[in-house]
Amino acid sequence: MSKIVQAVNAMVSNPELITNVINANRETFFLYKGKYRWSIRRDDDGDYLLWYYPGSGMVEDLASIDDSDDWRDVPMVVYKTAELGTREAIASFADLYSMVKEKAYGMDDVLKDIISDTEMPF
Repeated sequence: MSKIVQAVNAMVSNPELITNVINANRETFFLYKGKYRWSIRRDDDGDYLLWYYPGSGMVEDLASIDDSDDWRDVPMVVYKTAELGTREAIASFADLYSMVKEKAYGMDDVLKDIISDTEMPF
């Protein structure tokens, strides 16, 4: 298993460490462990793309870039499920994508609120 798939699985296993989630320009940007800047998107072919942005800038600054020319000077590393090619990579990236999208829309709070309305029989 590649290190990036292991890292993605770690992020999925620790959703409370994913913060500052912002939807922008077909991508979802987020911060992991308060210091690692990432973004993820699913393209029209169904492949997942995950970017890592080294440095200490704000996720909000990255999310506000809308001109493709402005991205030329942003250091980044990109991982693509099409290139990784394993079922595990696709499943892991899909889980992370779903998780950050749900966080962007506040689904954790929505679901907790809905669940709290019912008494659990167990």
